[in-house]
Amino acid sequence: MQVLNWFFQRKADDVRTKAKDRMRLMLIHDRLELPPDRLASLEEELVAVVCRYFEIDRDAARFDLQQYERRAALIANFPLLRSKT
Repeated sequence: MQVLNWFFQRKADDVRTKAKDRMRLMLIHDRLELPPDRLASLEEELVAVVCRYFEIDRDAARFDLQQYERRAALIANFPLLRSKT
């Protein structure tokens, strides 16, 4: 029984964490006055620039907006496959 409780509790925690992350992103977007389509175009441009120098795994590329005190940071994570030089 404990195994089932642990298994189902973990899913509830994952859903709760995802909801908190979405809410956090929405608040950061509002504070930055950044429309969602602007962030998407920024991500595309960043991928294009990095692709000039490296082969990357586009499917695994991740972008995250985080807030530190009163400042926001865009964190881009590009898994690099190899250099193009």
